[in-house]
Amino acid sequence: MLRKWISVFVTCLLFFVFVLPVQAADPAGLRQKFDSLDTVNGGNWFKDANNDQATLAWGESYVMDSYVTMYDATGDTYYLDKLATHASAVLAQRDSVRGVTDYRGLSLPAWRNGRYTRNGEYYIFAVHTGMITYPLARFAQIVAADPALQGYQAAAATFLQAAKDAVAVHDDEWVDRGDTGYYQFRPGAPYKQAGLGLPFNQYLALARTELVLYQVTGDAKYLDRAQKMFRHFKSYLAADPAADSYKWQYSAFYRSAVEDIGHAAIDVNAAFLAYRANIVFTGEDMRKFANTGAKKLILPDGKIANNIAGEGTTSYEWLFGMWAPYAQFAPAIFDTAYQKVTAMTAGGGSGLLAAAMLNKANADPSYGASKPAPERPAPGGDPGSVQKPGELIVNGDFSRDKADWGGKDVVVKTEGNGNKYGAAKYGWAFYQYVPVEPGTQYILTADTRKGTAASRARIAYFYYDAKGKQLSSKSVYYSFKGNGWEQMPASVLTAPAGASQVLIKLLVDGGSGTHDFDNVSLVKK
Repeated sequence: MLRKWISVFVTCLLFFVFVLPVQAADPAGLRQKFDSLDTVNGGNWFKDANNDQATLAWGESYVMDSYVTMYDATGDTYYLDKLATHASAVLAQRDSVRGVTDYRGLSLPAWRNGRYTRNGEYYIFAVHTGMITYPLARFAQIVAADPALQGYQAAAATFLQAAKDAVAVHDDEWVDRGDTGYYQFRPGAPYKQAGLGLPFNQYLALARTELVLYQVTGDAKYLDRAQKMFRHFKSYLAADPAADSYKWQYSAFYRSAVEDIGHAAIDVNAAFLAYRANIVFTGEDMRKFANTGAKKLILPDGKIANNIAGEGTTSYEWLFGMWAPYAQFAPAIFDTAYQKVTAMTAGGGSGLLAAAMLNKANADPSYGASKPAPERPAPGGDPGSVQKPGELIVNGDFSRDKADWGGKDVVVKTEGNGNKYGAAKYGWAFYQYVPVEPGTQYILTADTRKGTAASRARIAYFYYDAKGKQLSSKSVYYSFKGNGWEQMPASVLTAPAGASQVLIKLLVDGGSGTHDFDNVSLVKK
């Protein structure tokens, strides 16, 4: 059905291949590359189109996803603003808003399509719903996690509800097989494979959305379905011993070819998101997927294969940029993705997303840096720090600069005596994940110094279970007595039942400016 979707939206293919010297990627240069591509139709892309010919599903969805990804990479709300504008226009194209119907005469809060159906009848494809709603759900997730984005809460609520409503359109297409599950083409639909299960990329597009919906809402229904789809896909992965990689077909429900690079991009992205959520996929799975990219898709002559078996070549080499998250498991992926994406002059919506994913991989090592993310050192075992035995926070004295601290707002400064410390502002983007044991008590301490902020110093902490669901959260506040270094009183933290990690965040309690932090510590009581 959708095996030629890439070509539909690649206009003016002025793609030429040349090899750039691989070096440390310049964030400003990569952002400039993205912005230079984000000019189609004056930057409006396909936001005002409907989906009758799949323009939203296979064009605009990539554009919206790229804006989410660029916000992750840069922290610049310019990209959230662009997404909000595009998403609002896309919601105006829902059947229920347009007043149009599907083949059953139903006008639903989703996006019909007549391009792939019999006699041009209209059907709402689950894969289209998944592709369009994923960036909507991600927007809501980002806003929910950051109090500095409260101005976007109304839009986030609208987009979240729209994603839930659209996913619900396919409830009657869900097939539960106990430990696994998937969506099918509705029996009786005007489509040649009506009654059959969806190809991997098509149900995994919805799995991505449902995973994020669970993470935002806590509704276990979404987690249950996402897990079952991930398990179903994993059960059809075949090991390739020669390359220590994975191989799979386009579909599990009828004879089909080996998955091509375009559809595989959705598959491997879904698997990576599951891995990040500690669901179904393991680090070993990630390594095998990475080897598929590094050893099969990258051909000996530097070209990119057409499918995951290393067969043929593709004209759309920038699609390899969508494997950027796997660079932490195979560094060659980043180098090749950098070459292909920076050489691109026009790649449609998919090319824009590939450029965004490369930006994010360059900015966030845990997403996919040009070298593997370092293993977390044993507490107290790093010779470059002064961590004491039993210390759970790594590099809490900032002696190794930003190492082991995450977020776009991490700033480390050095005093005249050589002491290093963190300078935090208001927001959620200065943090570290720390493993904990349920029911165990911990002692949290830190040194802090008044900076330019008028508000109090604050340390927020969030408990999560092994599946990434937030269990509870609290904060510790400190009002300064003077202008020098002061020790925050020790706080006792008790990990709730089911907790596997706590997220420690350093910030000021609102407003502008910063406060300083040093010797952040968490030990068992």
